[in-house]
Amino acid sequence: AKQLEQGEIDIAFHVSDEAAPELHLKKLFSERYVLAGRRKHPQLSQALTPAQFCDLEHVIVSPSGGGFCGVTDEALAQAGLTRRVVLSVPHFLFVKSVLASTDLVAMLPLRLAIASPELQYIEPPMPIAGYEMSMLWHERSHRDPAHRWLRDFIVEQVQSAALITAQNQ
Repeated sequence: AKQLEQGEIDIAFHVSDEAAPELHLKKLFSERYVLAGRRKHPQLSQALTPAQFCDLEHVIVSPSGGGFCGVTDEALAQAGLTRRVVLSVPHFLFVKSVLASTDLVAMLPLRLAIASPELQYIEPPMPIAGYEMSMLWHERSHRDPAHRWLRDFIVEQVQSAALITAQNQ
């Protein structure tokens, strides 16, 4: 938000449905998480119990680096469970190559799992909170025709990708 306010960037993507008053927000999509691993992963051929899920070795995404607890761990803690997180990486794109070449698993956004042919995925054994992806822009750009075109183009592309995602589920 600070970079938008200072004019350093024109558009930001944000995982919240709240924005500062001088910013405009457009919800793009809702996303949910699935449990992903390499193709033919021995434990991902059928639904897992919560205990089986926790026994797997997990990769977690921590953008700030080094975090070993996330939304999945919060949901597990409410049920008195803990999973085995053995690796923390800074971005979801790193996870794909790690999963494809090991027996590690990770909770991935469904869209990323679908777009990763080297991976397979199943539903987690308990509900895990997803997120809303939104687009933000500053008031000073709101009426600019080129900026409006770009925002409309982004929305169109996201809607097109959502149709492909729905067809592949």
